[in-house]
Amino acid sequence: MLNLPGVDLADKVIPTAKNLPPEVDEFAFAGLEEKPSQVVKAPGIKGCYCWMECQYIQEYTQDKYTLLIGKVVRLEVADYALKDDGSLNLEQAKPLMMTGLGRGMHFCTVCEIEKFEPYSAMFLDGKDPLSAKYE
Repeated sequence: MLNLPGVDLADKVIPTAKNLPPEVDEFAFAGLEEKPSQVVKAPGIKGCYCWMECQYIQEYTQDKYTLLIGKVVRLEVADYALKDDGSLNLEQAKPLMMTGLGRGMHFCTVCEIEKFEPYSAMFLDGKDPLSAKYE
């Protein structure tokens, strides 16, 4: 389960980054409420603007880090966080972001710059090989 919180949940989700023992209930520790999932066993975080239920695929471990690879099997976005055209309304969602510094974490959000490019712009021939799926 991948939860996308807005800045309004910052004080509750930041504590979940602590290196807690597996037996500690992070929801109780951080004062979060569970949101039942539809496909996977793990619950989501109530109050987020987006939830991605994921199926475990593989993990890569190197030194002190592990990268988990998953497949999104269900995506849900809160109605208030979407514009009429289906794109994300950043002013409503207020995505919580974190940038790292050598001495700690800096929390912020993002803003809209009103710039759009079709996926085909990434390809030298201007043709997106997946575009037929969305036409």
